[in-house]
Amino acid sequence: MMKRYVFFLLLFIGMGFLSDFGLRAQFIKDLKKRAEEAAKRTVERKTEEKTEQTTEQAIDSLFSIRVKKKNPESNPEEVWEENADPVFPEDMEESFDDPGPKSLQAYSKFDFILGSDILYASDFSGDALGDMPEGWVSSIVLELVEINGFEGKWIQLGKGENSFTPIDLGELPENFTLEFDLILDVDAQKFAPGTRQFLVVLNDLESPTIQLGNRRAGNHLVNMGFNADHKNLEKRWKDSQYNEFVNTPIPMLSKENLERGDVIRVSLWKNKNRVRLYLDEEKVFDIVQAQPDHSPFRSLKFYSNNANEDEFFYFSNLRFADAPPIIKNKLAEGVFEATGIYFDPGSAVIRPESYPTLKQIADFIQANGGSFSIAGHTDTTGDKEQNRLLSEQRASAVRKALVKEFGVDTNQLASRGYGQRYPLYPNDTPEGRAKNRRVDIINLQVVPDYEEQLMVKVFGEGRN
Repeated sequence: MMKRYVFFLLLFIGMGFLSDFGLRAQFIKDLKKRAEEAAKRTVERKTEEKTEQTTEQAIDSLFSIRVKKKNPESNPEEVWEENADPVFPEDMEESFDDPGPKSLQAYSKFDFILGSDILYASDFSGDALGDMPEGWVSSIVLELVEINGFEGKWIQLGKGENSFTPIDLGELPENFTLEFDLILDVDAQKFAPGTRQFLVVLNDLESPTIQLGNRRAGNHLVNMGFNADHKNLEKRWKDSQYNEFVNTPIPMLSKENLERGDVIRVSLWKNKNRVRLYLDEEKVFDIVQAQPDHSPFRSLKFYSNNANEDEFFYFSNLRFADAPPIIKNKLAEGVFEATGIYFDPGSAVIRPESYPTLKQIADFIQANGGSFSIAGHTDTTGDKEQNRLLSEQRASAVRKALVKEFGVDTNQLASRGYGQRYPLYPNDTPEGRAKNRRVDIINLQVVPDYEEQLMVKVFGEGRN
């Protein structure tokens, strides 16, 4: 009884705190709903006592200030562990989370696959809270924040216009893929006078820092994204007869569907002159002639514009890579580094945008037969033993999805988790860590000695 009294007392105080900042009652309801949903997910994994504690903490944190400061975690020292046997179907423990057929099948028309060679990555984990991320520029002052209920650090984008970009990205290649996450901390029911806009901007300028604040800079450009509940496209060429403008409703951002705090994954795929943009699983634009043959896009930036004081976008988890891999060729050669298989942070739950990668893997296995191994790997962030267990669970989850969702014969697949044991890429860069967090699919007919090859690559010929 006393705990319930304290709970409602804290809730009342939190509501009074928010009112001092002029936030609306609907915002409070939305935050409370998110806390309840977070607690509900926790019930599935924790004991009832732990869940009650987590619920109280979630509600308390969601009513507190949205930015908190803390030092980045240090990595534990690497310790060598003796080899373990791979997990084959008859030995596998089916204790990991089910990825869920509905979530995967919802992406059955999604055709975006991130390239295997990650050229640039940033989740801002090494940057200080309250500061601009290192290597980024913006037309106004930005800061990194942490948000209660969300993993990691995020660039906060508030009221007004702003353009920002990583200067280390360099000049754009002819073909590339990119993706990032965007939190929409907006009230879809509230009027936004002409602005609630987020765009990816491609242009022919040598550097994105040239006229950074002008989203229409350059002789040839394309702006793609959304404006409130409309998908928004502006293509401008020096020869104006090729100009194109689109501003049409998109249901996923409507008042009926968008909830405050929704996260969307934005993906972009450029293949020569053609550019495709996706919001979650929906392909919102497919521009066949986005750029002229004689004047290719050379730089990229992001643009945001919010009209309301208490509304924000939050930006993080950017990955920029080469063209999508031809998966059947990679598997035929022996090993496919499947960077296009995604998991919820710190778990083995497969995210639905993994569908196109899993589908192509399954198609190859079913068409060609043979035996395959699924190997999970992590970077060196966090506890070594936890990383090993997580990599095992993720490899097993991929195997389970291939069998249950795509009909692959269970006897064709084995799985194994290596944790952080074999870092093929440097763990001291965001790009290297992103590449090391992967699942490899091994064609055992071509590469029967996968681990031995890994040992040679990482430690050299002298390692036993």
